[in-house]
Amino acid sequence: MPTELADLPLELLAQLLAPLVSRRDLCSAALVCRAWRSTAQQLLLRHVRLFGRDLAIAPLLFHTLVDHPHLAAMVRKLEVRVYPLSMKLRERQEMEDLAIRMLANCVAVEDLVWTRKGALTDRVFEAIVALPKLRSFECNAHTNLSPGSWDADHFLDLPPLRSLSLILPDRNVANLLPAFLAKQRSLAATSASRAGDDNVLVLEELSILCRESTVINDRVVAALAPSLANSRLTSLALAGCAKLTGAPLVSLLPTLPHLRHLALEACALDPSTFFPAAAPNLAALESLKLTHPGPRHPTLATFLPALESLLDHTHALTALTLYHSGASATGRREWPVLPLAFAQHVAATVGPRLRKFEVSGVLVGVEAIEALTERARSLKNLVLHLGQDFDLPRLTASFAHLASLRTLHLLSQRADISPDDVLSLAEQCSTTLRQIGFRNRVWLVRRTYSPAADAPAQVRFVETAGAFGAFRRNRYGAESDVESEAESGDEVGGASASASDEEDDEEDE
Repeated sequence: MPTELADLPLELLAQLLAPLVSRRDLCSAALVCRAWRSTAQQLLLRHVRLFGRDLAIAPLLFHTLVDHPHLAAMVRKLEVRVYPLSMKLRERQEMEDLAIRMLANCVAVEDLVWTRKGALTDRVFEAIVALPKLRSFECNAHTNLSPGSWDADHFLDLPPLRSLSLILPDRNVANLLPAFLAKQRSLAATSASRAGDDNVLVLEELSILCRESTVINDRVVAALAPSLANSRLTSLALAGCAKLTGAPLVSLLPTLPHLRHLALEACALDPSTFFPAAAPNLAALESLKLTHPGPRHPTLATFLPALESLLDHTHALTALTLYHSGASATGRREWPVLPLAFAQHVAATVGPRLRKFEVSGVLVGVEAIEALTERARSLKNLVLHLGQDFDLPRLTASFAHLASLRTLHLLSQRADISPDDVLSLAEQCSTTLRQIGFRNRVWLVRRTYSPAADAPAQVRFVETAGAFGAFRRNRYGAESDVESEAESGDEVGGASASASDEEDDEEDE
């Protein structure tokens, strides 16, 4: 029997180190000995991410991957959400050269995120296209920026992708999308003929994030439909498409037999007609994300009844997200309210299957929360937006049913809830709770146990630098069941970023 760690086979080392998720711990493991170094480096570099506060270290990371090709070859997923953009032409060109050389060394990258506004150029795109194993690509899709302009035709040179996410696409990209998907389908047909498979599009995830833009409209979506029809698409997310009505989607949805995750946010949908028409084709849907029209929108009266009708047809739904972010004409936010009757309907129809329920920008009363948690006892992830007045003890008691709760975030205008109150709430939740937030603060929940059998667990907080956006994951659109722990500053490349923060960076910098 092995008596020391050194006696164990090296083949087990990767499994022993796998629970280490923080950059700090993996760096320490890499310094233990030569035998550990390679395995720890592979775990450390498999997912490299550069977020908001990592701007200063971005050039250092690029230099490291340029100077040490064997380290660059370990990178499987590369997220570049910050990028130095000097106003001096020479410095900007030097950074571009460095990025291109770094990408050339990242021969094993499968997932690439390149979203910093102005960081994409023709030469950088050519280096991206040359990545031999690229299967997932997310980028800022505005072609006419200064600096950073590029030709949308580069999309036609991309290899067959499994996932594509476009942030703030302009008209050049929107007009090219039908040709791009047709080319992707052609590439898939070539691969399928060699493998004896069906001629279907390889793309499984498509996400397009706009900001009250008209470029992704009915005409564009209708032009995409022939390439998407009968494809492997499992996730579709369309956000901020101000001229996208339900008409082309009603025709498209019946042709997507594998669709499991759907997000339709801030689009020009008429819920009274779209939801009933789409419902029969969404029976297998697992996650749904929608935008509440707001308290003064003409469709307010029909939205929730139509949504109830849609939920009646979903037989596999495990995640529901509903949010509202609009402001009134005076500039002051007006929060819609989630009726008790709707919460009861959700609990009765999909409650027993729900694993994730998020409501933000839509106020939820404690009575509605009680109705939900009474039936939806398998919830793991929960986001609720409370009003200014609520009964904290009663609210805390409502979470007692949730034996599998992992993440809980409470939004509210109420400012008199202290961190001690939040800690007390966490102590009374299930021992599975790992993350809790109130307003714009998020804590990791750590429990320590005494050797004494009858001693209660001690709960402590580790506050993260990330706010609510980090809690909600750093991904746009439809979401899967993949769970991650936001531990800002400990991951490779630094902090987690919120979707809203990132969008502001894209638009305002």
